[in-house]
Amino acid sequence: MLPTLRLIAMLFLAVLAGCARGPDPDALTNDVQARLDAVFGQPLVEVATLNRQGSAPYRPADDGARQTIVYFNAVLRFVAAYDPSDWESLSPALIAGALGATDQGIFGLGPGRHEPSAEFRSHGSLVYRKTDDGWVAAEESLQRLDTDAGAAPSGTPGADELVQRLAQLVMQSPKARGADREIITEEIDRALRNINLRLQREHEGVAVAAGPKGGEYWRFLISVTRGLPESTPVHVVATEGSVANAFLIESRRARVGVMQSDVAAAAVTGQGVFAATGPMSHLRAAASLFPEPVHIVVRADSDIERIDDLAGRRVALGSPGSGSRHTALRLLSLAGVDVGGLAHVHDGDAATSLAKLAAGDLDAVIEVVSAPWQQLQGVAAATPLRLVGFDAEQAARIEVDLHGLVPLSIPARTYPGQVAAVRTVAATALLVARSDVAEATVAATLGLLYATAADRGGVLAARLSRERAQTGITIPVHEGARRFFEPSAPAESASGNP
Repeated sequence: MLPTLRLIAMLFLAVLAGCARGPDPDALTNDVQARLDAVFGQPLVEVATLNRQGSAPYRPADDGARQTIVYFNAVLRFVAAYDPSDWESLSPALIAGALGATDQGIFGLGPGRHEPSAEFRSHGSLVYRKTDDGWVAAEESLQRLDTDAGAAPSGTPGADELVQRLAQLVMQSPKARGADREIITEEIDRALRNINLRLQREHEGVAVAAGPKGGEYWRFLISVTRGLPESTPVHVVATEGSVANAFLIESRRARVGVMQSDVAAAAVTGQGVFAATGPMSHLRAAASLFPEPVHIVVRADSDIERIDDLAGRRVALGSPGSGSRHTALRLLSLAGVDVGGLAHVHDGDAATSLAKLAAGDLDAVIEVVSAPWQQLQGVAAATPLRLVGFDAEQAARIEVDLHGLVPLSIPARTYPGQVAAVRTVAATALLVARSDVAEATVAATLGLLYATAADRGGVLAARLSRERAQTGITIPVHEGARRFFEPSAPAESASGNP
C-alpha cells in the first residue's frame, strides 16, 4: 500500500505543478517592470530582484475568464532621481498602484529626494487572467491603498441607564422606518465622535480631528502614525470633515484638526459657510501636509473646456457642508457662473457623482481631493474622462481672490488617458490647532509626524514636505509651528494648556 500511496502523492503533486496559478518568475518580473514603466512613461524604477511568494484564486473577469492573484517581494532601484514629496511630481501612490501594494507594503520610499541607485522594497501583487495562450497580466489595478485603518478610538458614557436606553433604541431601529433608522444612525455616529474627542482631551496626548474614516485626511494620518506604539501621544479621531473641524476647534471640542486651507481662510475671515457665525479668531495654522488639487472632471467627448462653460449644466459640487462644496461654489462665483442657474446640482457622494457622469446623467464633477483620486482612476479606466484646467491668468486670479488656493499642476499620466499635465489650483490639507494649545505641544506633534513619515511612514506619508509646509497658509501661524520650522529663532516660553 505504501508504494501506491507514494505514487498517488507524486501524481497529485505533479498535477498541482501543472496547474500552478499565474506566470513563472521571469514573466512576473517583466510584467512588474512594464507596469512601472507605464506609470512614468519612461524608465525611472527598475526591478532589481523579485521573488514569487505564491498565488490565490481571484474573482472571475467580467467576461467570465478565470483569474488569479500572484504575490511577490521585490527590491526596486531608481535609475533617475525622484522626490515623492515634490508636489509637482507624480504621486508615489501611483508606484504603489503599479505594484499592487498596500500603503504599508512599500519600505524605504520616504519623503525627500531619492538619487539614482537608491533602493526600496515592496510586498506586491498582480492579477492575472487565464487565456488560451497562458496567463496574461490583467488590466485592472488593485486599489490596495484603501486598507482597513482600524476603528476610531471609542468611549462610552458612564451612566448605565443611558447605555441601556441607547441599546434599546438600537435594538428597535430595525423595526423603524427607513428615515428613522437613518436619523438614529447619524445621531449615534455624531455622539460617538464627540465622546471620542472629549475623552482624548481628558487624557495625555493630542487627538487630531481627521474627517471621515477612510477619507483622505484619515488615510494620510494613519499612513504617518500606523505602527507607532499605543503610548504615542498623537491619536487620529474621525469627524465629519473640514467645515466641521473648524467648528470643533473654535468651540474647544477639539484642539487640533485637518481642514482644507481655503476653508480655514474662510473660517478665520467669516466668509462663505462661516458668514453666519462670524470670524473664528482662535484657528492657527501648523503645517500644510499635502496638496488637494481641484478636479473638474467631464466626459472625454464633452464640449466643456473652461469652468465658465459649466453655466446651465448638470454639475456635482461635492457633498453639502464639505470642503469641496465650499471651494466649488467660490470658484463658480469667481468665474461668473450663477449656481442658481445650473440645470441640476447633484448632492451625492463622490462615487455616485462619478458614476452618474460616466452614465451621461451629469455634465461635470467638481471635487477637491489629492491626486491620484482613486475613485476617478477606477471610473476613467472604463469610461473616457478628462480634466478641465485653468489658464495661467485664471489660476493667478484665483490665488489672489480666493485665499488658501495655490496654482498647481496635475502631472501627465496621473489618470488613464491623461497625456499632458493639467494646470489647476489646489487647497492644501492644513493641520490647524487652537491658539491656546501649548507651543511645546504643537512643536512636539509636528516633530512626531515628520519623523515617523521619514522613518516608518507609508506611501501616502511620503508626500509630507518640510519645504512646502507653509504653502497655501493665509491664516495666523501657531507659535509652536513657527518654533518648529524656524529652530534658530529665539524660543519663547510655552503658554496655554498642554
